[in-house]
Amino acid sequence: MSLNPSTPNARPALGSLVVVAIIIIAGVGVIATAAYYGSRAPQTPGNVTVVDDLGRTVTAPANPSRIVVLAPSIMDIVYRLGLRADVVGIGCTPQLYGGILNEYSPNQTALWNLSSGMCVTDFPTLNTEQIASLDPQVVLASTITSATDVNTLTATYAIPVVILAPSTLGGIVGDVNIIAQIFPQAGSVATTLDASLAGILANATAEDGLLADNATPIPTVLLTYYFDGGGYYTYGPGTFGQSLVDLAAGASISAGVPLEYAEINATVVLADQPNILIYGTSWNDPYIVANQTPTVWPGAPYWGQLNAVKIPIDVTTLTEADPTMLFELPWFLHWLHPTLLPAPTT
Repeated sequence: MSLNPSTPNARPALGSLVVVAIIIIAGVGVIATAAYYGSRAPQTPGNVTVVDDLGRTVTAPANPSRIVVLAPSIMDIVYRLGLRADVVGIGCTPQLYGGILNEYSPNQTALWNLSSGMCVTDFPTLNTEQIASLDPQVVLASTITSATDVNTLTATYAIPVVILAPSTLGGIVGDVNIIAQIFPQAGSVATTLDASLAGILANATAEDGLLADNATPIPTVLLTYYFDGGGYYTYGPGTFGQSLVDLAAGASISAGVPLEYAEINATVVLADQPNILIYGTSWNDPYIVANQTPTVWPGAPYWGQLNAVKIPIDVTTLTEADPTMLFELPWFLHWLHPTLLPAPTT
């Protein structure tokens, strides 16, 4: 698990560098371990085959009763589909500051009934042996899980790994469908959730079209999930963050950066003077906490000189491409066009 604030699934409170773990196992040991875990893999009548967000074809047992979830965004879907009881492990590192709360917010931890005892160490390296010891039938992971670890779980321990990492808000609906394919038992719940999310997307697309037809001025926007003395961390082209601004009928000032996730220098942001700045707040950030504006942080780069309308939001809504983000989309439309689109009533 990366804890670099320049990556969108990070907890902004920590400034650790990305560490990519490469685990090398002797050839004989790999063969022996794979044979052992392959022979004792839980057997469930019937299999399902899905294509994940990396285009990988993965076969897993239908309705697995033991799953490991390695990203909060995926846990959001799993919970909404009524599958929390099947989760035997989650990615988090108890030794880090905040423990489980370094990965999951207090609200998520309480709502999803998570505990430190469920943690699988994922920083600085993912503990694949610990995952294997839980006897999961499938692992649901994001692209933060390295290709090396995915290969270890699949080739060494015979555990199927499904990667869920949507690049657009529409991809969130796709991820709901992928998990629903693995869990046919969640069919009716998934259908209802799918319809709700698709309706939100359709309404946003319609509102965007009406604004365009009426030649409504499009506000410039900076969406930042973390900032420090150097600048603002944000989303470039081809990311769900960019998709969020687009669907809310805004023009992202980071649309032209060459990277998917980048830090924009504070002086550049000052020169651009975006109309709206939406920034993430976190319960455990020593400088930016819920209900506290960054004006109290002297190191906030040129904060007082930015004339933008500044809107704080729980950072998990900005960094986790999941149903919660989509349910918040009507609010983004309101924030970007407050005189034309009323605040949501629910």
